[in-house]
Amino acid sequence: MKAKEVAMVIALAILGALFVGLLVDAVYESPKYEDYCKTRYPEAHPKYVSPTVVCNYTAAPEEVDRVNKCYDEKGMPEFNFDQYGCQTGFKECNYCSKYFNDANNLYNRNVFYIVSVIGAIAILAGLYLRYDVVGTGMMFSGILLVAYGTARYFSEMSKIMRVVVIFIELALLIMVSIKKLKK
Repeated sequence: MKAKEVAMVIALAILGALFVGLLVDAVYESPKYEDYCKTRYPEAHPKYVSPTVVCNYTAAPEEVDRVNKCYDEKGMPEFNFDQYGCQTGFKECNYCSKYFNDANNLYNRNVFYIVSVIGAIAILAGLYLRYDVVGTGMMFSGILLVAYGTARYFSEMSKIMRVVVIFIELALLIMVSIKKLKK
């Protein structure tokens, strides 16, 4: 391939992958933290009236159990405070961060499926295009999309799913390489 053709392949690959990534982002909006967690400034950050006040609250064992259960369930404990800013007891368990993380993980999983399928289609379509430069650019773009989709969801995959996904991607690339290099 000549330098001009290589430049076109790289440009097609990058712009194709960017286009699909930005299209998915524009059409399928990601969850926003603010939609799940509302700031409650006065209650969350009590003001201390007097620096000479000594707080000596000790939680009862059942309250400690409730706080630990809250942490175990990926929640954030909230506490009651008196007029001096001293903690007076456990109030409730706030699950907003957990709900946001659950929604974000679902979003990343869906983006993985959408982008990876489009990437696999681009790789396969690149095999059958008559123009080598465009076909190679499509395949490279597809590879970038598959890698992007996998990276988005990789940390949430089980160990077995990681192996299966990488195996499928590797098998697809080996198949495409054998078919393309036979010509």
